[in-house]
Amino acid sequence: MSGRQLRTPSESNGPGRLLVVGLGNPMMGDDGIGLAVIERLRRGQTPPGVRVEALAGDVLGLADVWANEPEVWLVDAVDGGSPVGSLQVIEHRTLLALPGERLSTHHLSLGESLRWLLHGMPEMAAIDFTLYGIEIGTPRPEPGLRPEIEESVARLASAVLTAASAQPLEALSGESHRL
Repeated sequence: MSGRQLRTPSESNGPGRLLVVGLGNPMMGDDGIGLAVIERLRRGQTPPGVRVEALAGDVLGLADVWANEPEVWLVDAVDGGSPVGSLQVIEHRTLLALPGERLSTHHLSLGESLRWLLHGMPEMAAIDFTLYGIEIGTPRPEPGLRPEIEESVARLASAVLTAASAQPLEALSGESHRL
């Protein structure tokens, strides 16, 4: 991939069993939630085998940070018509099937971007993807998160950390749902 993606290196250098990638653009207000969640995760105690990365841009930069992890969790802003601040988890099959106009604040949906990425890098086809998202509505072209989004970032960081620690989370058992 090109070097156009801004990459923030993880604290751990080696590959893990799980890669958590925060996506977003902090200059577009609430669209920066993925990066904010990663920042919170880095301040806490990340479980062994979990690697966290931040990508300012889109999911196509995943090719630059992936180190053969079999599972990748993406953290991003979503625009799916739910109330602002709602937390959502979208499982692999549903995520890859997302059409262009569903749950995306970008020109290509996350599903479309992942399909392009997997087409270009077939070795990534075995990855099990999950999207952890926060409903932001329409992105605003100004830096900083709204207070209600800040609260959702804290809740989502906690939910991701709990799930990554392999503790059972009843709220994460569905195919596509809100936390």
